[in-house]
Amino acid sequence: MKNSACSVNKTLFPLKLTLFFFSASAYAILPYLTIHMKDIGISDLDIALIYTILPFCVFIAPPIVGFFGDKMGNFKRVLQLSVLMTGLFHTLLLAVPKNTVHKVFPDTSVNLVGNTVHLSWQPCLPDNDTSFPAITQKKKVDIKLFNCSTVCQDVCTILTPYCTVKNSTYDLKTMVANATQTSQDSTEMSLAFHPDPCTGQTLPQMYSLPSDCSMECKAQTNLIGYCNYIIGENRLTTNSVYFVLRMLATMALACVFIMLDAQTIQMCKIEEELGNKGAYGRQILYKTLAQAIISPLVGILMDKITEMTGSTNYVAPFVISDILLIITFICICFVQGDIGLPKDVSTWDGIKIIFTNISMMIYLIMMFVCGCCYGFVETFLFVYLKEDLHAPIYLLGLTITTGALVSIPFLYYSDWIVNKVGMVNVIIWALIMYGVRYVGYSYITCAWFAFPFEALEVFTLFLLRVASSKYIQVQAPPGTLATMSGLSGGAHFGFGKGMGGLIGGVLKDQYNNTAMAFRVFGMGAFACGVLYAVFHFFYGRKIDERMMAEKNFEEKEKEAVELNKFIIKENIQQNKQEIPE
Repeated sequence: MKNSACSVNKTLFPLKLTLFFFSASAYAILPYLTIHMKDIGISDLDIALIYTILPFCVFIAPPIVGFFGDKMGNFKRVLQLSVLMTGLFHTLLLAVPKNTVHKVFPDTSVNLVGNTVHLSWQPCLPDNDTSFPAITQKKKVDIKLFNCSTVCQDVCTILTPYCTVKNSTYDLKTMVANATQTSQDSTEMSLAFHPDPCTGQTLPQMYSLPSDCSMECKAQTNLIGYCNYIIGENRLTTNSVYFVLRMLATMALACVFIMLDAQTIQMCKIEEELGNKGAYGRQILYKTLAQAIISPLVGILMDKITEMTGSTNYVAPFVISDILLIITFICICFVQGDIGLPKDVSTWDGIKIIFTNISMMIYLIMMFVCGCCYGFVETFLFVYLKEDLHAPIYLLGLTITTGALVSIPFLYYSDWIVNKVGMVNVIIWALIMYGVRYVGYSYITCAWFAFPFEALEVFTLFLLRVASSKYIQVQAPPGTLATMSGLSGGAHFGFGKGMGGLIGGVLKDQYNNTAMAFRVFGMGAFACGVLYAVFHFFYGRKIDERMMAEKNFEEKEKEAVELNKFIIKENIQQNKQEIPE
């Protein structure tokens, strides 16, 4: 028996390596694609529209897998082809032509008196898009001062009561300040600077003038919006080429994920046959461990290259991803047996039960809501941390590591946790934790403060996946396991993820404030979690219990029928043997 177990483990080892290296290759580039889109000139609204359409490529992937699997004879070859296409199309994104964007800002000046800063600006010119620029609420303020003149009353010189000193250009970068505007239509505001919670830095001493001195400067700041947004001529070309390549890359990526998920199911069955419990959650550990390792390493490397070149360079993550995909391709060659897809056949009766059962429909709606939250954070969290909180790129990678590492022990005991807490209760907690995460993000003033909220991914992503898988396994009507899985996955990773990116882009564009968009999403998640809890407590759990009882009764009835058939067959065989020739 031990030899058999060892041989099975040796057989599974290449598959475990495949899961690890493919997940590492994916997370070497996926977290950085949104900020890469921003850097090549794609606007927030265009990003939201692209991310709305992309998840639907997941629905196109299964027929493609089936078609090529039939043509090529086995799914292992399709998997290898999909791995190659994933690397090719993602790498081609580096060749997308950039779109130039020019923003026209109003004439702005700064007056420093003592340690108080007054900001004033002129209305926009008549030929611009707007009469008054939008006022933004940034967590960290950037002010560039130039053409400064300092005026001080000189009590030592009677003939010259004032002296003027010309200063060079200064940058007040990533300062923490409260901006107070006199009124809604006012073109003046005062700034009160506070120590940076990340570094302790406050307004430099050179700008804290004596009481008898003042400094006048021209200024550029991220607090004042633009008057005109001039988009370059390459907008259509950039968006079109990027979308086509990204669509093909996403389809190839989805094909690999689908086949590896199917193989994970097979691995779980083998693990359970060997007596190991909680197999599904433990298989996710390989993906999670890869995320924890690769993301910060890529971020550190990007920061080093940026420091040397002076601009953000995205070649490193794509090259690392390609190397890991080549290793994945090699690991697949050593996999014994074919990697196929589950062939559960859905029935129309089961589908009718799904769409007429209010508890299942509410479950699918909640998976859609979770998908919206997931899509929003996947699209805009790194943009928020990098642009609003000025986080270094290696910190972006560490956020993924934090969520992954915290989740590992929970995943190891995920089956026990879900059984103890309850499948639906885990989903409710996921929604509540989404609310905590997003409201928390909206109030932080230092990117490092995001880590406690990233740790909550254990509820919002990892345990949610296990609970969802368990719910489908238990509640899906007979013959609809694959159908229910497809509906749930499509609601979360497909339609929900796309709508989350779109709604987030619209909110970010309307509020001109990413923190406020996070706050709105957080309150929405809170509300949905409470509503789902109330529904499940008073109504949903009764439906689920009745469905489970009916399903168990049908399964026992089916087993009884099969047993009767077996007994009748045995009796016929026995009677044939007793009848003399």
